[in-house]
Amino acid sequence: MRKAGLALLAFLVVRATSAPAQFIPGLIQNAAYWNDGKAEFNLYDARIVRYGQARHTEVIHVLVREPFDLEQYVKPDNWDRPGVIQVLKLNQILHIPTGIYVYQQMHSNFWRADNGRLAKFSLTSADSCGNTYKEARRYGDVFSYQWNTYWDGMDGGRLRLKLPPDGFFYDELPLRVRTIDFASRPSGDFQIRLMHSIINSKRDTFSWESAQVHYETGDHGIYVTVQHEDGRSDRFLLGSDFPYFLRKWEAADGSQFQLKQSLKIDYWNYHGLGDRRRALQTALPSPSE
Repeated sequence: MRKAGLALLAFLVVRATSAPAQFIPGLIQNAAYWNDGKAEFNLYDARIVRYGQARHTEVIHVLVREPFDLEQYVKPDNWDRPGVIQVLKLNQILHIPTGIYVYQQMHSNFWRADNGRLAKFSLTSADSCGNTYKEARRYGDVFSYQWNTYWDGMDGGRLRLKLPPDGFFYDELPLRVRTIDFASRPSGDFQIRLMHSIINSKRDTFSWESAQVHYETGDHGIYVTVQHEDGRSDRFLLGSDFPYFLRKWEAADGSQFQLKQSLKIDYWNYHGLGDRRRALQTALPSPSE
């Protein structure tokens, strides 16, 4: 009996230490929140570090549910044809002044609504020196990554990238930290394998590093810390209740993001003169500090 008890204990320990990362697909799959014909449009007062200095700017995060063609890996015109699924898309839009010139970048993630897995990411980068485009498409546990840059020796190419079971990309974090199972456990720790950010103009070299995720509920919201192997950390402050708005982000490189306004809006219909002011009049009250 004692041996059986020890064996069971050992099994439970191994099972606990080998458990998958505690990001769950619930928020990504929530049709009641995302299928209202509108997007979550969040404006951040930001300081983005470039060349070792923080640059003041506005950063926009757009989260929206849309159809996705698994043959072309794009949004289709015909939403009803075979092979079309639903995804949640996050666009991170950056306009960063650097002295006399400017960085203009947008990173996009596409998570499948049926299972919460990342299906594709892409980046456009224009920095007044040249243009870069990078993209990765998921096939099973492998991403097909391609790049076209203006850098010497990095003009273009393609490689296959194996994704470990608990592997995530750094640029997923603004959404992923909102998908922790806070309802079941108000605080906790777990480990993931994390790839660096691809928001840059060069071809990437990939390596998966261990990262420790710690989260706890406080008086002012939910605090999430992602500690990297090199000792640096990303610190996030989320709203206390669903949908756990990302209110503040202190990035490991020194960049900072502070939510100033959040809208739930069909932003594609606000493209005329004066429409920014009109859209902001529909803004949700920003989560309190």
